[in-house]
Amino acid sequence: MLDRGRISSVQLFLLLVIAEAATAFLYAPSSVIKMVGRDSWLTPFIAAISGLVVAVVCIALAKRFPQQVFTEYLPQILGKIPGKILAGVYTAVFIHLSSVIMNQSSAFIHVAFLRETPLVALEIIIGLASIYGVYLGIEVIARQNELVWPVWVLSIFIIILLVAESINPDNFRPFLEKGIMPVIKGSALFSSFRGEVFLLLMLYPYLNKKEDVYKSAVYHLLTTAVLLGIITAAIIGVFGELIPVYMVFPIYNLARYISLARFVERIQILIVVMWMFGVIVKLAVFYHSAAIAAANTLGLKNYRLTLLPILAGTIIISRLFYGDHLSLTHFLSHIFPYYGPVVELVIPALVLLIAVILKKGGKS
Repeated sequence: MLDRGRISSVQLFLLLVIAEAATAFLYAPSSVIKMVGRDSWLTPFIAAISGLVVAVVCIALAKRFPQQVFTEYLPQILGKIPGKILAGVYTAVFIHLSSVIMNQSSAFIHVAFLRETPLVALEIIIGLASIYGVYLGIEVIARQNELVWPVWVLSIFIIILLVAESINPDNFRPFLEKGIMPVIKGSALFSSFRGEVFLLLMLYPYLNKKEDVYKSAVYHLLTTAVLLGIITAAIIGVFGELIPVYMVFPIYNLARYISLARFVERIQILIVVMWMFGVIVKLAVFYHSAAIAAANTLGLKNYRLTLLPILAGTIIISRLFYGDHLSLTHFLSHIFPYYGPVVELVIPALVLLIAVILKKGGKS
């Protein structure tokens, strides 16, 4: 391993929650409500099943090589050249996903708070803050997240508590009017975000008590399902099933609704600050995985050498391919539901199968 840091099972759980929720809570609700309607709050719970499948496959593979990250042991399973090629592919995947996260975060801050600030400037600031954490190591990222996470969760519950009186139960009726199938189909969008638990492939070696990894993964999936279900239900309860479809950031509008009710003014600023901290941690986790993967692929002894090129690459990709919100929305709603499962589940499952057949690595 190129990073000698260690994290606890609780820190892993908190990192996984932030790594999924920091952007999923912003973008997923409106797209899912558009597909499923008033029953959208059920989709995170169904999507948790697919997340559990991803977690089981990735943990089974990681346990065969407990002291190495995914891109380190790929050449041992597939052979040197194919393994290096696939490691390079996953380096590109982590860089690409980092660019999407970067674009999501800068777009949100730009729309919600700093409309006169150029997006490139926002992305440089967010990116530098994230790679500084990566430079210090995974242990520092995990400790920083322990400070961010309680405030992040508390702010969600404050918002839900303040809009509770405005929730109209009639907005949820009739329940499952079209049956369960639309909910199952709509959960495909959430499944891509739930599949981000595949980060276990890159985080497992740093876990100091590896026997607790299943517990961390399951708690993560349950926690995010409950939080996202509550948020989606609150959005539907306050705005109904039609209005959120036209909202870019429904949870931000939920916070603004509190301000409009003149109960607590400007609480939406809390959302902006909260998500800035959350996104920095999430980006740091993905940048860390990208830097380690790049160093493994290139045969470098110091992963920190790759940080600035990766930062530049993510900003360039963000600006070139997702320069407008429509491009980002199209990717998240039409491409990511297919792209995500391939890199999160299908390829790791095939690698696991090959490792079992060829008896590579230890037993799991």
